[in-house]
Amino acid sequence: MTRAREWQVSLDFKARLDEDAAFDLMEALGRYGASVSVDPGHTGGGLTLAVDAPDGETALDKALTLLEKNMPGATVTGLEAREWADAVARNREPLYPPVVGYAEIARMTGVTRQRAYAFPRIESFPKPVIETSQGPLYSEDAVRAWAQTRELRPGRPKAME
Repeated sequence: MTRAREWQVSLDFKARLDEDAAFDLMEALGRYGASVSVDPGHTGGGLTLAVDAPDGETALDKALTLLEKNMPGATVTGLEAREWADAVARNREPLYPPVVGYAEIARMTGVTRQRAYAFPRIESFPKPVIETSQGPLYSEDAVRAWAQTRELRPGRPKAME
């Protein structure tokens, strides 16, 4: 017999789900370390569990059975099983790529911050990946690639017409 291993199983589902129902689901599945998220429109959510099983398929089956028992009528729209160690390692990875603002762009390109503020007017400059109240943020890799390929011309840039 294959020895059971611990798996992290995540299920996305559609069902009428408000915050109270989410807390009820977490309480019912507490022994599995249940974590529940609620879609903004209360039309579904996500469930993440720790399941002991010999393989990923069995772990998924257990999680599906637990969801069906505790949320009858829920429709599963996505599922994933990862060995626990892999899930822990994955959770340490950043969700977003490294981003930079104008101060970092200025340092990367060897110009003043004021000059870096003008870069977005250059057609080939990367588009921001995030807009914040403090200003746009750009992919560090995209800016680095742009900086390596940009044409440097001596003198002041021509005025925009």
